[in-house]
Amino acid sequence: MKRTTALLSALLVGQALAAQVTLTLNGQPTTLTTTVIGGKTYVLLDDLKRALTGAGGTNQKASVEGCVNEWLFNGIVRMRVTKVEVTYQDKGSAYPGYAVTAEFKNGVNQTIQLDQAGLSYDNAAAVSFASGDSWSDGRGGGWQDKTMARLQQGGGTVYTFRLYSEQQVPSGQALPAPVKFLLEVKPTVSPALKARFTVPDPSFRVNLTCRK
Repeated sequence: MKRTTALLSALLVGQALAAQVTLTLNGQPTTLTTTVIGGKTYVLLDDLKRALTGAGGTNQKASVEGCVNEWLFNGIVRMRVTKVEVTYQDKGSAYPGYAVTAEFKNGVNQTIQLDQAGLSYDNAAAVSFASGDSWSDGRGGGWQDKTMARLQQGGGTVYTFRLYSEQQVPSGQALPAPVKFLLEVKPTVSPALKARFTVPDPSFRVNLTCRK
């Protein structure tokens, strides 16, 4: 993308001072190089585009989003993340992961199964990092049983997703802090349910850098 007209003109006729500024984009701190001209700060449009894409931006799913301990609702199921902890596979500390505890509740006035509302045993779950990397190698058991359990009106269940790195992490190396928890919800609703999703994308996205 081309530089802004104002920035080009100023660079041609006067001195521009370079500076860096840290902005919060989609809950993530992002540092951009700026140019200060005549007391006003300018950012290159291509730099801003890259920052937005890295933080989610226009390529981000239109999921229901919120913070840790905040109830999210897609029209049928309520969900909130209550805890995020480091965990390890049985192989030891070289195989780390994050245990994400989530609570689910029936948000409609009939008995449901999560499986009927787009949450089945093969749903994709992941934690993502500011670098753009993500861990989605889930090894937890019992999720299918949770999705098939009958939940009465207002009833709920709790499940801990265990999401591991797909590669070994050298001993002593600090683990990256996850910034998002992503849980896919399929857009198909069982004909047995009277309710329908009330949002464009019923999936859930939790910003792990904020808490309610």
